[in-house]
Amino acid sequence: MIRTLRSAALLLTVPAALGLSVAAVSPAAAAVHPAAGCSTAAEPIAIDGFAFTPPQVFPDNSSTADLITTNCTGATLISTETWTGRWLPLSTSGAAPAGCPAIDPVTRSVTYAAGQELAENGTYTVPTGCQAAELAVTVDIGIDNAGDVESATAYLVIEHISPGA
Repeated sequence: MIRTLRSAALLLTVPAALGLSVAAVSPAAAAVHPAAGCSTAAEPIAIDGFAFTPPQVFPDNSSTADLITTNCTGATLISTETWTGRWLPLSTSGAAPAGCPAIDPVTRSVTYAAGQELAENGTYTVPTGCQAAELAVTVDIGIDNAGDVESATAYLVIEHISPGA
């Protein structure tokens, strides 16, 4: 399942500036009363939100991307997360935006207790001189040995000062 969220949910990045952290935000009792993102037909992991604060920045500024997920099952799950990003150009030419570095994927293992909700975040910086209109960041969450993958993409708007402003 792929979810695309465009709103105040946007992300900034520079590969070396990415730092991910994880925190449990609800007790395992959530397995009895699953989160709103969980349903009887839900995937094992529900992506409850993927947002960036602030949602837009000028180059040489940072933002924090927040990912909220829930284990919708009554069992412990081990997942593999991969965060990837790509700069989107100012024009429709399709050319890579000037001044924007390559973004290396970040992969890690996350263990969920039964019914657990997790909050994760990563801080991204748009480098000075990066001529991208947006940064699209996708997180893919795969459950080990299950073949299921949940995905969400968030977009960061990059502001540029127009000539004469």
